[in-house]
Amino acid sequence: MTKHEPDSHAEIALISQELCLFNIKLLPPDLSKSDINFAIEGRDIRYGVNSVKGVSEKTLENLIDFRKAQEIGQNKYDIFIAAKESGINIGVLSGLIQGGMMDSFCDNSNDSPNRCRLVLEAQSFNILTEREKRNVIQIGDEFNYDILNTIHSAIRESRVADDGKPIMKASRFETFKKKYKDYKDIYEKNKNHLDFANWFFERKYLGYSHSTEIKKVFKDCDNLYNSLEIKSIADNDRIKLVGVVTDCISRTSRNGNKYMRVEIQDDFGKVNFMLANNRRSNTLDNYLNNGGKKPKEGEIVFVYGSKGEDIIFGEKLNILDEKIYTKLSEIK
Repeated sequence: MTKHEPDSHAEIALISQELCLFNIKLLPPDLSKSDINFAIEGRDIRYGVNSVKGVSEKTLENLIDFRKAQEIGQNKYDIFIAAKESGINIGVLSGLIQGGMMDSFCDNSNDSPNRCRLVLEAQSFNILTEREKRNVIQIGDEFNYDILNTIHSAIRESRVADDGKPIMKASRFETFKKKYKDYKDIYEKNKNHLDFANWFFERKYLGYSHSTEIKKVFKDCDNLYNSLEIKSIADNDRIKLVGVVTDCISRTSRNGNKYMRVEIQDDFGKVNFMLANNRRSNTLDNYLNNGGKKPKEGEIVFVYGSKGEDIIFGEKLNILDEKIYTKLSEIK
């Protein structure tokens, strides 16, 4: 039904927030398990691949071929080749990876699947010529099919291709690095925030996060609540919350006091937060006069305040400085 809504991912997010109340999970999309549409799986619901952002009707046809090829794929190179042969371009493939559909091929040594690294490998493999791909594949098992380590070894050890010439000459490697650099820059900016990156990309491509919640991403920040937990907290209790801004308005009340109301969404619902001037204090003016800015839709904020009946009366608001990069234009 979400496909008929103006913003299908917003609807998916709302529904996923309610499912936990019924002990039902929205299972992530999986190339080997997902149907084209959402489907019942046990007592849970499996995400349908046609709702992954960027998957068009044409791409759906290609995905069917890709799934068949993926079933017989033994390593990352098989998957990269199968994607191209099935008509899946590198942008869509990157989205499928970031959404968590290829986690079995990710490095999971740090508890979280390193999808950022797998995207970089897919993009790097895509830059290679057909001759280079053919020869890199032949020595892939020596390097656990890590494309970057394989390429560096080919250069360092002057590996010879099946035609008796170097797999990649030094001059060709310089050309490769020029194309590779921007993708590497994105990876370098994202790699230190893998949990955050996975959460961010899941919401971007799926509308919800299946691997974690934003509160857990920032577990080093003490005493954070989520929007579900806030409901059981007594009025006037202190609250710290992190979430995504979905709306922000600045107004003047009937009695002439200025206020800013921010609607914030996390993985379980929405809350309203307000900074306001009143007879006792000029909280909003103090915030603005100390360099505070009106948060924009999509920005991540930390808010501090006391619980009211249906709002958090704010004391402090911080806009997150860290950014997850999704495309080349964002780092230029």
